[in-house]
Amino acid sequence: MRLEQAQGREYSDYELGKVPVAIWEAKREGKVFEVPVRRAPTLIHGLSSVMLMSTHAAEAIEQVNGYCIARGVEVAVATNGHQIIAFIADQYLARDTKAKCALVSSLEQLRTIFPRIWQLLSPGGIAEGNLRKLLEHAASPQPPRKLSAFIPNYPQPRQPNDLQRSLTDIAELLLLNVNEQEELEELFYRECYCESGALSQHALVSKQMLVARYASLFPDAEDAPKVQPVQAKGHRAALTPEILADAISNRPIALVGDVGSGKSSFLKHLMYVSAFEEFQHAIYAYVNLGRKGALQADLSTRVLDQIEDALLNSYGIDILEEAFVKAVYKADIKRFDRSIYGSLKESSPEKYADKLLDMLADKQANRSEHTRRCVEYLAKDKRKQIIIALDNADQRSLEVQQEAFIIAQSLAAEWSATVFISVRPKTFFFSKRSGALSAYPHRVFTVAPPRIDEVIEKRLVFALNIAEGRVQLERLRAISLNLSNIASLIKITLSSIDKYDDVKVFLENITGGNIRELIQFISGMFGNPNVDLQGAILALERDGEYTFPSHEFWKVALKGENLYYDPEKVIGANLFQVNSNDPNEHFILPIILALLNTEGMHRAREGFVLHEHIITEMQSYGFRPASVDTLLRTATNKKLIEAPERVTFEEDDVGVFGAMPVSFRTSSIGAYHLDVWMCQFAYLDAVCVDTPIFDESYADALRANIRDFALQSRFDRALQFRDYLSLIWASMPSTPSYFDWETHCQGKQDSFDRVRKALARQVRR
Repeated sequence: MRLEQAQGREYSDYELGKVPVAIWEAKREGKVFEVPVRRAPTLIHGLSSVMLMSTHAAEAIEQVNGYCIARGVEVAVATNGHQIIAFIADQYLARDTKAKCALVSSLEQLRTIFPRIWQLLSPGGIAEGNLRKLLEHAASPQPPRKLSAFIPNYPQPRQPNDLQRSLTDIAELLLLNVNEQEELEELFYRECYCESGALSQHALVSKQMLVARYASLFPDAEDAPKVQPVQAKGHRAALTPEILADAISNRPIALVGDVGSGKSSFLKHLMYVSAFEEFQHAIYAYVNLGRKGALQADLSTRVLDQIEDALLNSYGIDILEEAFVKAVYKADIKRFDRSIYGSLKESSPEKYADKLLDMLADKQANRSEHTRRCVEYLAKDKRKQIIIALDNADQRSLEVQQEAFIIAQSLAAEWSATVFISVRPKTFFFSKRSGALSAYPHRVFTVAPPRIDEVIEKRLVFALNIAEGRVQLERLRAISLNLSNIASLIKITLSSIDKYDDVKVFLENITGGNIRELIQFISGMFGNPNVDLQGAILALERDGEYTFPSHEFWKVALKGENLYYDPEKVIGANLFQVNSNDPNEHFILPIILALLNTEGMHRAREGFVLHEHIITEMQSYGFRPASVDTLLRTATNKKLIEAPERVTFEEDDVGVFGAMPVSFRTSSIGAYHLDVWMCQFAYLDAVCVDTPIFDESYADALRANIRDFALQSRFDRALQFRDYLSLIWASMPSTPSYFDWETHCQGKQDSFDRVRKALARQVRR
């Protein structure tokens, strides 16, 4: 950053770069820039409107623009210290310009959107040309408004009735929170645990990709540790007693797995059910650093509290008990007896006792060291192996996660303990790069999700046993009526999963192996206002049998608790979204998913395709790189695709942003959207409200009945939307061999035929 560079007889304030790439003009703080008023703070403004609104801003803009033109610099920034105006310098700048600018109106807004500003104005962001890309996109013609813009109070939440509310509360207790009930915890992990990494026949991505889920964790690292699944072939445990004993070598054992893959369940299963005799005779402390510990700011205090609680409550060891403390410090007491106070033992026993008490009190005052000494005593003198598990740190802030790594290394190195720490792949990478993990752990085990159908069956059966009284839960004693209702719904759900393969396929793939989201989704079925729960319960009582077809599950995934589809509130993503005035962009996401899902030389063994290849391929069909990158980021955040390090992207009112990974691969969620949902009647009916329609005749037809929920109107709407997309597809100048829209439509024509038959039956009645 160079200061006061000569510009003729004037001097620029700040120039960025040895070869200047940006010039900043700094005005006095008192020269406030008046900015156009908006209902909500926004980053992008018209440059002319800013100049017309504020004389101070106009002078600063014109001044820095002149400096940039004189020096051939692209990025111009005007600031008064608490407001920032950034734009692309223009030789023909005038107060009626159509150009846009990025405007930060206050320091408060800067704090809120700092990641975006960093992307635009940092050296790396300027080198990438991010400001130009953003402003050019903002200035380009925008797509038509979505159909949702014509729906009052969109997405119109549906209010649950009293039965649905109570069923929601009970379902959360039985399915989401049952493992947190102390009286049931051990039984829960005995009855409900499923082995990690079992492959399912219902997965829509290749088994090779599932096996290689974590194979890219340490590519080409010379000092990389041995990475192996926690469950070996043939259901043999890779985590053996020998490894547990060998782990007392100053490094923690890392359990690496995606969110909801079962890391916590694995640790709890070790705690309650492990078959290792050595483990059963060890002293085990499970430390939950998740939401239960969020109120404690000091992480080390949280860890010490839970270790102390585990010793007291599980093993009856009170580290403050006098006899135990004296046993721990036996050697220190002998040394004390040889000190200047030792002679008091005979001459003045009371003084001796006081001095000894002071010495032991000083030892206890250093809580961390005292707890370490107690653990060390148990490990050596009592011949007990000490096992400490630090779990759920990745539910907390990044700073907490880094501190958890440091604590894990300290426990392993200084406490003679076997230490587990469970982490996500992304967290592990970041900690290694940032230095929080000073060296790779001694062992790295991957925890892949278990079979979804087994998880659901065990969890629902366990919940049913509680609802029908075979397992007692104190908190449910007073609500027997609603327990009967939820028991009926659990039976219906179990029967549906057992009867319909398409339900198994849906549940297996749409949650991407995230067990937590799967159970949350099933829990959300019980009480959802879009599902006729009362009718299902009555039908079961009347006929003795009832099942939810797959489209009942789809309602929850595509509409949540609203009347209309809203991508921000549901699992389902809209494959047909666009980000520019090009109608062909409706097919960017389907083509990308098809490319990633097609085997070939472009795909690595783990299923990853280079970002560079995706861009080149999509450009060959006329798509702009900026639009492709935007939809790649969106698809990543909706979990349709994933990068090697499981990155996600920041999002603000302008859109999604962030550095692009080197490669992507499809997920089971993306595969389900492409292969099952994309051309289905129910899916097209749902997502059309979230899609801009470029053809005015189709837009008028769709708007005319967008608020009508009669089956005939829904059928007409989905058919019109499909026909519109077919029109766009037919107009594309070239299309790939690995994706054909019309073939997909023909494959799902039966979903429209079933609705047409249902409408015919309505007419006959």
